[in-house]
Amino acid sequence: MTGHYTVIYLGTVALFGALLLGWSRLKLMKAQNQKRTRIGKLDDFETIKTTTPIDNPAQQARNAAVENIDNRFSIIRKLSYYSIFVVWIIALIFPFLNALPATFISILVAASGIIIGVAARPYIENLISGIVISLSQPIRIGDTVLIDDNYGTVEDISMTHTVIKIWNWRRYVIPNSRMLSKELISCTMTDSYQWTHVEFCVDYDSDIREVEKLAIAAAAESRYFANYEEPSFWVMEMNERSYTCWIAAWADSPMEAWELKNDIRTELIRRFQEQGIKTHQLAIDLKEKRNSARHQTAGL
Repeated sequence: MTGHYTVIYLGTVALFGALLLGWSRLKLMKAQNQKRTRIGKLDDFETIKTTTPIDNPAQQARNAAVENIDNRFSIIRKLSYYSIFVVWIIALIFPFLNALPATFISILVAASGIIIGVAARPYIENLISGIVISLSQPIRIGDTVLIDDNYGTVEDISMTHTVIKIWNWRRYVIPNSRMLSKELISCTMTDSYQWTHVEFCVDYDSDIREVEKLAIAAAAESRYFANYEEPSFWVMEMNERSYTCWIAAWADSPMEAWELKNDIRTELIRRFQEQGIKTHQLAIDLKEKRNSARHQTAGL
């Protein structure tokens, strides 16, 4: 490469590097501000409403989340600048690589690959996964999720791990490299509304119309019921000794859906007991007691 073309090449690379640094800085600042704004608008960080020994836990969680976002994007920003700088330097010295011995370059590349591949592989995997999660947003801080049979709220997404606060206030910590490959159910990815249901079994001796009436009333009279439409009732299965029913209703958030299901179950038990409606297990127990009594009588 002649001296004239070398100068043009170096100038083009320098200009492109400066533009790339400026563009990455603007994009990262925009993403960071969007996440901070979303955290500030979150109403709650809990899957279940509780009275805790911590004063204003939701505000503390919100402040911690904003601080973690700032720290995370600070690291992402430094890594981005460092990566761009390294690529920029390589591009600048590319025309002069012919002057270096090929053996020296091969040894340098091989040694770097061994060090990175063996010593830092777990950290780099989690680091890259953390950046991917932060930018692609399959989950976000404040999301309510069901993962590995654990129901909770995403409390933190650091550069190396994700923290989920489970409903009983324990923390479920998952390395980001595993988090990126896990399947989960998000209850708040696009909205917080929940159409929740309760399943129960009833003996065939019970009046199906009365069961439907009681189930709908149990859902509609809960203070956590969101009256977008009437609760829905279905007979889902017909078994040998009972039939299986579902009662489904709307709630405004995962936390209220949890409370709504509890209200429905509690009220169904109370109303069934008052009306003498037998559930599946009660019907089996009664039949077993009658059969046992018959056998005892026959033995006499």
